[in-house]
Amino acid sequence: MKRSFGLGALVVASVVGCGSRDPARELTGVTSSPIQAGADDTTHQFAVGVIQVNEKTGSIEVCSGALLAPNLVATARHCVASLASPQIMCGTSTFGSLVPETDLYVSIEAAIQSNFVTVSSGGIVVPTGAGQADVCGNDIALLILNQNIIIGGSTVDLSNYVVPAFDPPMGDPSYSTNVTAIGYGIDTPTDDSGMTAGVRRIKENIPLACIPNDATTPDLNCFAGPNASVAEEVLSAHEFVSGDASTCEGDSGSSAFDQGYFNKGEWVSFGVLSRGSVSADGQTCVQPIYTRFDAWSELLIATAKQAQSAAKPTYPLPSWATGATVTSIFAGSGASSGSSGSSSSSSGSSGSAGSSSGSGTTKSTTATTCAGIATLGDGTACACPNDCLSNECVSADGTNFVCASPCNAGQCTGGFTCQGSGSESYCFAASTAAKTGKSGGCAAAPLDPKGPGGWRSPLLLGFALAGLRRARRRPKAATPT
Repeated sequence: MKRSFGLGALVVASVVGCGSRDPARELTGVTSSPIQAGADDTTHQFAVGVIQVNEKTGSIEVCSGALLAPNLVATARHCVASLASPQIMCGTSTFGSLVPETDLYVSIEAAIQSNFVTVSSGGIVVPTGAGQADVCGNDIALLILNQNIIIGGSTVDLSNYVVPAFDPPMGDPSYSTNVTAIGYGIDTPTDDSGMTAGVRRIKENIPLACIPNDATTPDLNCFAGPNASVAEEVLSAHEFVSGDASTCEGDSGSSAFDQGYFNKGEWVSFGVLSRGSVSADGQTCVQPIYTRFDAWSELLIATAKQAQSAAKPTYPLPSWATGATVTSIFAGSGASSGSSGSSSSSSGSSGSAGSSSGSGTTKSTTATTCAGIATLGDGTACACPNDCLSNECVSADGTNFVCASPCNAGQCTGGFTCQGSGSESYCFAASTAAKTGKSGGCAAAPLDPKGPGGWRSPLLLGFALAGLRRARRRPKAATPT
């Protein structure tokens, strides 16, 4: 039975391992979570599904990941390796052997069904140094794919891929203290069958809860203060914690994106989801724990070079792997804190929905040239601001853009409601509820395709599998005494 108790900003709980119900699950001081209370995400293809198919057991396990380059995926190690114990205790829980590369598949589909890319022979890269078989702090894996995944067109544009935040490291003042989570996990911990796994969901503006040893924001440093010793039992200095009700099972390996950069359409990730917990009443996924990218810069750079060398056709080495800092990569754009609830397309441009152009705004991703007709009324679908009478083309969910007028002192005309905050508040049709993206933790939820509404996936890759589809559960951790 899972249980939890408060520890400042950190909840320590009996955690369920990320991955399937295999006893070899990893554990951490928290349980896994899916992107909970999030919105379906059809836009951000750099957030991928990582599928493990076991022909012998007839099972499919769902994890999540992020494309750092066309043929390079960052995910959680427990998604590609066994665990020595179903319970994760920092300092004692370890990883076992890697799964065969031939069992792994990657998809950029919003709802995973087909069109998979496979992992190359020898293409699973994990930490291998002394003590790096321990789960806590080492739950990271990099996958080199057999072919490039091109996002946003027919040629590689590296700005469409994710930049790992290791220079400057997490906690630098240039970053915000909120994140966006995107994953393929279940959307509620009550989904024991895993029926809701396999769909990409997004949740934005999740506050960070703990950054060990953070000097920039001391309130986030859970390794200081009266509860520090307890926090250190369930968390490594190579990890961090974000807010509750974000990630769940199946979100293992998903990224936590800096909200300020995300608001501007720049994809900067702090790390990959390792594990999490479930609330005492079993209704909410809480306290997702991530493995930090800034603890693994050498591994990331070395693997990026290996992936780029193996790519066919080849592509330029990502700037972050050549010594460029995150701030220099996005020089001139400036990260913003990103607390706004709405996003706006940029005038006179074409692009893809969800990329933002300023604090709390997001450029349209319709790849449609702005017509500049300025005839569309509020609530009408649009591609660019100058399509609208209001000269504002905005979105409440980062995906569906409509013409909208700014709120007048929080008020809108009949049939419209004010959404957003401050200068980024707009009047949306009352039927258009602002969606909040689901965030996911590392966990695997089994899904029975034979049950009512069961999912007998076309993604079965030609295998005649009659088994379960499962979302990778996050590792559990024993409750500290």
